[in-house]
Amino acid sequence: MSDIKDQHEIDELRKRLYARGPETPTIQRHVLNDRPIDIARNWGTSPTVSVLTPATAPEPAATPIDAVAETEENDTAPAKPRRYRKIVLLSSLALLVLAVAASAVYVWWGGNRISGENIAFNIAGSTTVSGGETMSFQIGITNQNTIAIEGATLIVKYPPGTRSVTEPIKNIYEERIDVGTLGPGEAKNIPLQVAVYGKENQQLEIKSTLEYRLVGSDGTFYKEAQPLGFQIISSPVLLQVTSVRKVAAGQTVEMKLTAKSNTNKTLKDILITATYPGGFLYKDANPDPIYNQNVWKIDELKPEETETITITGVINGLTSEGLVVDFSAGAAETDNPFIVGSLLADARAEFVLEQPFIAVGIDIAGDGDQKVVLEQGKSSNVVISIKNTLSESVYDMVVEVVPSGNALSAESIDSREGFYDSNKGLVRFDVTNNPGLSQVAPGASQKLDFSITPQQSQNTTSFSIAVNVYARRVADSAAQQQLIGTVSAEARYASAATVVPKVLYKGGPLPPVVGQTTSYQVTITAAAGSNNLTNSILTTSLPGYVEWANEFSGPGTVEFNPVSRQLYWNIGDINGGASKDLVFTVNLLPSLSQVGINPLLVNNQTLKATDRFTNTPVSATAQGVSTELAEDTGYEEGNGTVE
Repeated sequence: MSDIKDQHEIDELRKRLYARGPETPTIQRHVLNDRPIDIARNWGTSPTVSVLTPATAPEPAATPIDAVAETEENDTAPAKPRRYRKIVLLSSLALLVLAVAASAVYVWWGGNRISGENIAFNIAGSTTVSGGETMSFQIGITNQNTIAIEGATLIVKYPPGTRSVTEPIKNIYEERIDVGTLGPGEAKNIPLQVAVYGKENQQLEIKSTLEYRLVGSDGTFYKEAQPLGFQIISSPVLLQVTSVRKVAAGQTVEMKLTAKSNTNKTLKDILITATYPGGFLYKDANPDPIYNQNVWKIDELKPEETETITITGVINGLTSEGLVVDFSAGAAETDNPFIVGSLLADARAEFVLEQPFIAVGIDIAGDGDQKVVLEQGKSSNVVISIKNTLSESVYDMVVEVVPSGNALSAESIDSREGFYDSNKGLVRFDVTNNPGLSQVAPGASQKLDFSITPQQSQNTTSFSIAVNVYARRVADSAAQQQLIGTVSAEARYASAATVVPKVLYKGGPLPPVVGQTTSYQVTITAAAGSNNLTNSILTTSLPGYVEWANEFSGPGTVEFNPVSRQLYWNIGDINGGASKDLVFTVNLLPSLSQVGINPLLVNNQTLKATDRFTNTPVSATAQGVSTELAEDTGYEEGNGTVE
């Protein structure tokens, strides 16, 4: 409709412009000006309006058509937005934010606030307990908020070594307990019981955390209770170690560990473990460990009963160095029966290395090393050398040599100067059989010797020697004699390997005939002595006139090189006292140059291996075998001579 109206007005204007009649009457129009008009800011005040009267109004001027159009357009333009609307909007938003903030402050910090501080949460229990005994305690939770809390979970953390009393032999480290929903003002008490392990006077604590949600909220909140601290006032097991404190490097020491019951209940399955330092070499223990060289188990320990474990070892290290052997007793881990999981008691043996008073040396068969390899079955001379390293004399010296090992028997020791006590299994040198030991001056030396003949060879034959020297540092016979020097050595007998070849007739003319083929079966036997052999390899070769038939059987791998004519047999391992055979076939085609002789079928054989026990190389060699067959197999003499 607006377009039609505008078009109509344009048509009328066009008619008036081109009309021939009288002049078009002047149309009076409103005139726009820049005079400001005061508008009321409130409803109670009327603005003062300046009204132009016809007398004061200026004479209207002629207005161009374009100006008329622009004026009409300005009359229809939208009015500018008022600033007070924006102010009202911002004020309303500010009031809304203040209202929300005031509500939050009122809820959380006002008289009906919802907070973790309104949850009473504590652990109550005894502050003392005996190790291994059942401990009872209680965790209390009270919701003092005006709304309920839901999904509450109690998380209890226990000290190491805590065990469940409802499930046998189960260590517990953390426990989660479902509390559920607590309404406003509601309280819950959760009683708990656990078995607590620890050594005497040890301080431990139980911690707890409450995890919960508020009704209508997805957020999770936490609150921690004050930990319950308690002390282990006594242990059901007491450990005590008895040993010397000052030792010399290389000295053999003995530790006696005593486990004593400290309760009126019978204890079962007590695990005892030892932790050795780097300078401690374990030798023996009584009773024997159940695992490795440092784990023992006491099946049952009655009230006031004691059990003793004796451990023998050698201390090595630098002078003034300190070494510690730690012992622990308790219940085993649930997933590892050889580790103490719940500690009941601990103890330690401390050693301080000092300069040895006497330098002691052992020489076995002319070898001064502490580990010696001897020829199997061979007798050996043992020399003990002793030197006083002090700046003062020592008196009434006693030297005890303790030989041991499966190479020895009652007849193995031949002591020329000392006394061999077969009941105690030691050789003793003292002033009764060696007067020079009554006083050994500073820097003076003594040499004592005896011989060892091994008994009949057996698997892993060896013997060891421990030498302990005792003396007094003062001339007073009432003074206590003390250990002043010690040393040990070991001798192992190497295994002897053997190679035995054998030839049997298989086919063809016998004795061999020139121009005709005779077949032989060769058997080579490789045998180990008393010790196991490893990486065993036998090599040999065939003469140029002997043909390899490529027929063989035996363990390991066999290779024949037709160019070099080398035979290679990789045997592998041979157990002590056992043997392995290689059987193969060769063919002989004699020539005229061999008439009247016994040709070789296989050249020399060589066996090389490693003795697994002594870790030393072992070898054996056998002579080549000819066509002459053994007469004890039923053949006449000269059966291998070529005709």
